[in-house]
Amino acid sequence: MIPSKIARAATQHRTPLISFLGKRTIPQNIDHTPRPHPQSPTGALPTSFAEYRKTAIQHGPLASQPAAQTARGTIEASVGEFFDRNQLPRRFWRMTMSPKEMEIIESGGAAAWA
Repeated sequence: MIPSKIARAATQHRTPLISFLGKRTIPQNIDHTPRPHPQSPTGALPTSFAEYRKTAIQHGPLASQPAAQTARGTIEASVGEFFDRNQLPRRFWRMTMSPKEMEIIESGGAAAWA
């Protein structure tokens, strides 16, 4: 090795930029019981997930219903608006695949042309 690097390493001491205040401890007094959000409209927790799903609205009702009941009242679609694709005319519904089409897709498509 180069003697100057050895001498410099012996004289200089590296000090970290972060200084820790003490030993890491886990707090014992944290309460982990579920609580409603401070800005919750009802101020209460839902009784079950099924009850929550009945009233939850995320860009329209989660279930395919024409109207949804929430804590703030009934939400209904305006004229020309729909909550689900199945409420539109049939030409806008999701296309269904035949078993033959599914087999072609699963095989990679080459078997259909061979």
